[in-house]
Amino acid sequence: MSDLKKLILHDSHLAKGAKLTSFAGWNMPVSNGSSLTEHLAVRKSVGLFDVSHMGEIEVSGPQADEFLNFALTNDIKKCEVGQAQYTVLCDNDGGTLDDLILYRRADQEFLLCVNASNVGNDFQVLSDRSMQFKCKVSNVSNSFGQLALQGPDAEKILESVINQKISSLPKMHFLEADWMEEPTIIARTGYTGEDGFEIYTSLSGLKKWFDAFDQLKVPLIGLAARDSLRLEAGFPLYGHELSPSITPLQAGLSWAVGWKKKTFCGQEALLKEKQNKPSDRLAFFLANDRRIPREGCPILSPSNQEVGAVLSGGFSPLHEKPMGSALIQSESWEYREDSGWHALLRNQKIPIEFGLPPLRRDQS
Repeated sequence: MSDLKKLILHDSHLAKGAKLTSFAGWNMPVSNGSSLTEHLAVRKSVGLFDVSHMGEIEVSGPQADEFLNFALTNDIKKCEVGQAQYTVLCDNDGGTLDDLILYRRADQEFLLCVNASNVGNDFQVLSDRSMQFKCKVSNVSNSFGQLALQGPDAEKILESVINQKISSLPKMHFLEADWMEEPTIIARTGYTGEDGFEIYTSLSGLKKWFDAFDQLKVPLIGLAARDSLRLEAGFPLYGHELSPSITPLQAGLSWAVGWKKKTFCGQEALLKEKQNKPSDRLAFFLANDRRIPREGCPILSPSNQEVGAVLSGGFSPLHEKPMGSALIQSESWEYREDSGWHALLRNQKIPIEFGLPPLRRDQS
């Protein structure tokens, strides 16, 4: 793992007893003990994630919004200053190159948070697409550190750290100010299905934030729990539920496409797919078995036909059973709520039930 990038807080994680793993070219904490305990801490109270591996790209200039409306799927005009927006970067065939969060910092100034494994490609694609617009695209990933404070107690904890009320900040909105004596963005966003905040700060400010939460004994959460939390909430992970071969429509993200926009990259292909209906669709399942169906496991319909494959598999602490996502043929997707579905694991049929993502089943 010598060629892997190290987080700014690498030594701090080691001092806390973190187990490390390779992820997206980074040496990342996978857990700090029990990933099950970490998962439940976020669901019941609070947890802190070091997500400084994520990439940041700045876009600014007289035509920045016009450019981003062309380059990305969602409608930037619906995103006001101080607001965040989930959106997708597609190729011309409608395939997904990345999913990201856009922050509108000023009328013509934006910050994009992109997936760590896609920073280089995203930057190149955006740079190429910006040539016909008056704007500047900058990869500023090396200037930012990022922490995510997530869970029902996140607001209370953050208010005690910054000595400021933050309850009036709506979801998918953010504030900018100097905290910890460093310019900082606090966004009410996250990847767990719980209330929470993502904190963008300078590299020098990162340790100050980390130490402040450590003094309050906020538990550290690793990649294993991050994955189970996002899967339980039904959030996609690039390379699994999203990829160049999986479009936003197939992934159930048509709400993140600005269908009324004049033009955007991938528009023709996506409009055609919308009209003809997607060939495959994403669905979430719980398994009535102790074994976990993993990525690539075939999905068998009630008529015992192979109609798809597992994209992600894991264990749901909320339901105390395996969970996962699968891409299945549209003709079969319409019957996903019927009984008799199975995932095939090492030639063994595992009973599964499709429905809402596990977290949403509890909330419905």
